[in-house]
Amino acid sequence: MNKNELIIDRVRRVTASDPATGELLYTITSIEEPSLQCSAEGEEVVDALGSPITTLYRAKKAKFSGTNSLFNFGLYAAQLGTKKEIATESNKITVPTCEICTIVDGAIKLKHTPKNDIKYIYGLVDGEIATKYEASTEADTTHFLIGESGAITTPTGVTGKVFVEYDYESTNAMKIRNKATEFPEACTLKIYAYLRDKCNENVVYSGVVIGSKAKISAEQLDVALTSTGKHGFEYNLNKDYCDDEGELFSVIIAE
Repeated sequence: MNKNELIIDRVRRVTASDPATGELLYTITSIEEPSLQCSAEGEEVVDALGSPITTLYRAKKAKFSGTNSLFNFGLYAAQLGTKKEIATESNKITVPTCEICTIVDGAIKLKHTPKNDIKYIYGLVDGEIATKYEASTEADTTHFLIGESGAITTPTGVTGKVFVEYDYESTNAMKIRNKATEFPEACTLKIYAYLRDKCNENVVYSGVVIGSKAKISAEQLDVALTSTGKHGFEYNLNKDYCDDEGELFSVIIAE
């Protein structure tokens, strides 16, 4: 196969894996505006009169950037320099939650069993927090009683709705921590793409760009917390310092 010009159809998937073990770390699949950028530092050589003779280039750099249509938790964890924590039976995750509960027969029932004692609940008037009530060993006009498995006896005479904020333990949750002392690590990046023959668009080729030592940028991370927000990313494609050839990335096209 010896092709010179092909139509780039789309980037279909990006994978990041551990350079040492090859273990897949995460994938990106809804990629928009992918861009592979290369640059180099140029030094102009001039003669005694200041006339340009040539330009010498050194310090090549390469970057891959784009946006993901969806918020990607694996990508976000990598940008923060960490990994997703997945809850299990032996490693439950504490989940904060809040509920607006309607009082029925002087009591409410929470969706989850609280991890710790609830100190306060709040009465609502027209949807706004109006009155604070404190926990006690028995319910009266200003105190509530915590029962078992998320049951609460509300203050005597209080009706309508109350606001409750509490923590519970879950085996069906995940967590990402952003620690001030942790930063992104290097990965092997593969950018998979579809290409088409310029003379026969029904002929499809597979392409892959391989960066053996890529590192995702952590300089600025701005994720819009909206349904239409995009998840941007940028990778620096660095050379392996111990590789004599100094390869930044390679491109492979195959049928």
